[in-house]
Amino acid sequence: MYTSTKPTIYLIDGLNLIRSFLYEFTRPEEEVTADFLDFLEDISQTERYCMHTYEVIFDGTFRPLGPLYRGGVHISFAEEDSADQIICERANFLAQSGQRVIAVTDDRQLQETLKSLGVKSLFCRKFYQSLKIPEK
Repeated sequence: MYTSTKPTIYLIDGLNLIRSFLYEFTRPEEEVTADFLDFLEDISQTERYCMHTYEVIFDGTFRPLGPLYRGGVHISFAEEDSADQIICERANFLAQSGQRVIAVTDDRQLQETLKSLGVKSLFCRKFYQSLKIPEK
C-alpha cells in the first residue's frame, strides 16, 4: 500500500512505530522519537503530503517531545487509556463521520478490530517506507 493521494487522517501508534525501528539504531528511544517527529513534520509540509493530517498518539502520560502541533502533525498522549483504545475510538468516530482514516500500527488485534469497523490500517514500516522525501 502507498500513501494516499486523497486527504487522509493517519492515526499513528507512536510508541509502536518508534519501537519498530529501535533495533536498527544504537540510540535512545527519545532521540529516535525526536527524529521521527521532525521527519513527519517536514513531510507534512511538502506539496505531496500536506493534504493529510498525522495524529501521533503515545501511550502514557505527557512528556516533553517539543511542540504538540507541528505543521500537519498533532501529538497526543493516551494518559490512563491505551494508544490502541484511543486510535480505535477516534478511527471509528472519523470513519462514521465520513472522513478518510488509516491507522498505523503493528498490533494485529487492533488491525482486526479496525477492519471490522471498516477502517484501513498499515504496518508501521509500510507507512514509513511509503513516505518519499521529494528531491530538492
